Amino acid sequence: MQNRELKRIMHEAAEDLGYTGVMELTKDCDLSYERVSKVYTGSTSSKLSDVAHVASILNLKIKFVIKETD
Repeated sequence: MQNRELKRIMHEAAEDLGYTGVMELTKDCDLSYERVSKVYTGSTSSKLSDVAHVASILNLKIKFVIKETD
């Protein structure tokens, strides 16, 4: 399964920094290709710690917000 929003954010941030693909991004991450690829493709089976690590490499910050209930 795929999270399209995560995929879009990762791709846009990577492109903005000049990365041409997941292989190039993997070189700057201390994670395996498989783990970076899961994050880059928006896989819902990605670990949150992997998402946070790749996001930090891409100069992104994860922010949690409290959902308002009706």
